[in-house]
Amino acid sequence: MSDIEAVWSASPVDAAAMFGLGAYFRNLLTDSEHLVSVPVTPVVYQDSTFRFGGALDAPRATVWSEFCELVNRVPTQPTWAPPSTVHLWGIYGEVLGADLARSTLTPEEHQRYDTAVAYLYDTGPDGVFVPSPALRDYRTARQTWLQADTDYHQAEQTATMSTDPAARDHWTHVDEPRLRQARDDAMDAWQTAGHKAEVEDALRETSELASKAPSSIWKRHRDTFNPNLPDQYTTAPNGTRFAPTYYSPDGALDDPWSRVVLSDDMLRTLAAQAPAELKSAFGDRATDDTVFSLAFEYRVVSVVRPWLDPPMELFASRAWRLSSGVAPLSDGATPPHGRCPSYVESVALARNVELIRQAVGYTQTPGETTLHGTWTLDLDNGIAGGDMNTADLWWEWMTETTAQLVPSSHAGIVNLGQVDYDAFDGHRLSTLTYGSTPLTGNPNAGNQLVTGDVFAVRTTEGRFAKVQVVQYGYDLQLRWVAYQQATSAMQSMVTGPDDVFLAGFVCRQLPKSPDPDPALSW
Repeated sequence: MSDIEAVWSASPVDAAAMFGLGAYFRNLLTDSEHLVSVPVTPVVYQDSTFRFGGALDAPRATVWSEFCELVNRVPTQPTWAPPSTVHLWGIYGEVLGADLARSTLTPEEHQRYDTAVAYLYDTGPDGVFVPSPALRDYRTARQTWLQADTDYHQAEQTATMSTDPAARDHWTHVDEPRLRQARDDAMDAWQTAGHKAEVEDALRETSELASKAPSSIWKRHRDTFNPNLPDQYTTAPNGTRFAPTYYSPDGALDDPWSRVVLSDDMLRTLAAQAPAELKSAFGDRATDDTVFSLAFEYRVVSVVRPWLDPPMELFASRAWRLSSGVAPLSDGATPPHGRCPSYVESVALARNVELIRQAVGYTQTPGETTLHGTWTLDLDNGIAGGDMNTADLWWEWMTETTAQLVPSSHAGIVNLGQVDYDAFDGHRLSTLTYGSTPLTGNPNAGNQLVTGDVFAVRTTEGRFAKVQVVQYGYDLQLRWVAYQQATSAMQSMVTGPDDVFLAGFVCRQLPKSPDPDPALSW
C-alpha cells in the first residue's frame, strides 16, 4: 500500500462519508425509545456561527433561527426529509388546545404535586417557569453521563466490528476498563451533584399526578409559551418566526470530542446492517468500495426547548383528546406512524471528517477464442485447450442438453446474464461474489449461456475477467477482458477545520398519542 498522495479540504462532506456517518450513528444511537434520522445531503455550519450563548450578531442569529427551525420539524426516518411546513410548536399548540379530563386531585395529592413542581421549577422574572438549580444540575450531569455511556458503546462497537485481534485485545485490557470507570464516575456525579434520585422522584410524582390535574399542567405550559399567540415567538433576521431552541451543553464545541476511525471492513458491515431505504437514498455511494477508512470527531448534544419542558409530560399524558375526526399524532406502533410520531431529542455532531480512498488501477488483457466441446480456458494467459490443472474454466459438452461451464477449484464464477458488457470493469468485477457452481447450458429456458450472456470469473491468479458468449453451442465462442490490479494510491479528503456537521438526528418516539383514559372523568 502506498503513502497518502494527496490531502485536500472540501466542504460539504463527500456523499460516501455522509452515508458512513449516518449508518454509524444509526447503529450506535438507535434503541427501544429512539430512532436516528440521517441527512442525505450535508447539513453543515461554521464553528464561529454555531454558538448561541450571549448576545448574537446577525450571522449567529441567522444560524440560530435555522437550527431552531430544523430541529423542530417533524422528523422522518431513516432518512431526514421532513417538510418545512409542519413544526413541533404547531403540534404543541394543538395539544394545548385539546379537550382535557376534569381534575380529580385530592388536597393531599395537590400538595404533593405543588411540592414536586416547586422542586423542579422556579418562577422567572417574567413570571414563567424556568428549571430550578437542581433540575439544571441534573440535566448537566445526565448529559455528561450520556456522553460517557456513548463513548463506551462506541469503543465497544468498534472493537466488536474489528477483525484485528490486537484491536480487540486493546479494548479488553485498556479501553474497556478505562471507559467503564469514566462512565461509573459520571454516574456517581449524576447521583450526587446531579441530584439524580431527588429529581427523578419529583418527575415521577408530577407524571403520576398529571392525569388527575391536566388543567393545572396545561396552564403551566401555556404560561411558559403559548404557540397559539403570535407575539410569543422570536423573529429571525429574515423576518420568520420561531420558538427558541438550543443545544446542551452550550460549551460542546469547546469540550473534548471523541474520535472514531472506521475501517473499510467496518463500513461494509454498517452498510449491510443499514435499512434498504437508507441505502437506496444514497445509491451506489452507500457501498463505495474505494473507501479505505473514515475518521471523524463527534459529540452528541441534547436539544433544549424552554417552551416545551418536559415534552412527554403532555404527549404521554392520557388526560387529553383531540376533536373527533382529527388524525392522531402517533399510533404507538413500532416504529410509530402518524402526524408527529417522534421529535428530535438530540443531535450527533461531527467535525474533522477524513475520508481516505484507495484509488485502484487495473491493467487490461482482452482476448477471444472458441472452445470445442471438452476444452479448457486459462484467462490469465489466454490459452484455450491447455492443462486442466492450471486452467480457470472447463467447457464440458456431453450432449446438447447436458453441457456446462465449470470453474476450476482455484477459480470462481458468477453469471451476470444479459447485461451491458462494456459497463463492467475491474473495479466493478472486484466487488462481485464468486462461487463454484457451474453454469449450465442447454436449449431450454434453464440455459445460463445463451448468446449475449455475460459472466465474470475470478481467475486462479487473482485477476478478474468479464466474459461474453458470442455464440452458444458445441463450439462455444467467447470474448473477454481480464483485469489485473495495479499499484494503488491513497487519497485523503478532509473537511474544513471550522465545519460542524449535523450528522444524525436522534428522535424520541412517541407512545400512542393521544390515548385518552376512559376511566377519567370527561
